[in-house]
Amino acid sequence: MKIITVAEDSADNDNSIITLIPQNKDDLFTIYQIIDKEDEVIFKKLFTTKRDEIIRKTITDYVAVRLRILSHEFDIKEEYLRYKGITVTDGTNISSANVPLGKFLSFNITYEHQFTIFKRHFNKYARKLLKEALDSEMKSDTAAVVLQEGISHICLLTTSSTILKQKIEVSIPKKKDTVDISKLDEKTEAFYRRTYDAVVKNFNFDELRVIILCSPGFYAKTLMEKILKYAEKDQNNSVLQNQEMFVIAHCSTGYIQGINEVLRDPEYSKILQNTKYLKEIHIMDEFLEHLNKDDDRAWYGVEETERAAKLGAIETLLITDSVLKSDDVKKREKYLDLIENIEQNNGEVFVFSTLQSHGKELETLTGLACILKYPIHNLDEIFQVN
Repeated sequence: MKIITVAEDSADNDNSIITLIPQNKDDLFTIYQIIDKEDEVIFKKLFTTKRDEIIRKTITDYVAVRLRILSHEFDIKEEYLRYKGITVTDGTNISSANVPLGKFLSFNITYEHQFTIFKRHFNKYARKLLKEALDSEMKSDTAAVVLQEGISHICLLTTSSTILKQKIEVSIPKKKDTVDISKLDEKTEAFYRRTYDAVVKNFNFDELRVIILCSPGFYAKTLMEKILKYAEKDQNNSVLQNQEMFVIAHCSTGYIQGINEVLRDPEYSKILQNTKYLKEIHIMDEFLEHLNKDDDRAWYGVEETERAAKLGAIETLLITDSVLKSDDVKKREKYLDLIENIEQNNGEVFVFSTLQSHGKELETLTGLACILKYPIHNLDEIFQVN
């Protein structure tokens, strides 16, 4: 993400004005988390003006519009973020005076144009998201290729989502006779070559720490051999100089759910332990393990979590991004204070994206949960903590 300016709103110190240009899918996710209902934006939209009778043409041009946000649509896989709102007065003299007030419009966030956000309640969480978007170390450090016969999925793993960058499908003929064997070899070679090309196209080897190749059977091992073969042929030093980045793993399926199998497998934990994506999965698994053991160290729910925080008993807080995007500003600030309190007491906080499977799972458990430093019995019963 490219930040042009960040400034306090002179009319209201609680608000900020942010001008930026998104550059990738993760930036779209950051914008989606930052912009709330009733925030305002200035963006450029194509408008057709009245017909010019002199040149006998209808004039179409980009016009700056200020919009108060009413709703959004978001699909990170399709790189689609669309906002709907109503035109409002602009005191900055940036937007066009020719656009009528009270007009309902929509616009898509694109990578080509900068736009300006007038952010109400620019709180600590929003500031942290913006900082992380600028920090190269916070970007995706893990990639994966999960495959089986004739199909492969090239993915990036981020804290916001498992992003499918490309899917390769090649129809592999059945091995029946000599003719079919030659076709089989030709199609199989084409499949691995196309998968290799997709890896080179979609993975930035300078930013990645680990690339997982996983499959049932020996497909992942064969892919690794093919990758080195094609890299030598193409003299691709990015691949050849980063061979140690590749991890071959086994899973039961060549579809995307196979990646989570690998990440949860203790056999690969040591290799992948420092990747950001894996930490969230392990924390969620640890929480569910305590919950299943019924050992009074795992609790979920707003009241239970707040009581544990008042006792200083929280070791790890699990919270979804949707909780931190509550339309109720007071609730949102309350949860931000809760996070700060836990961090001050040497606890860890994990914010889970509801676009991820483990984030969706946490969402079904109220979106707020905790792992305690020690067991507390009957935390769900009503009692007062002084």
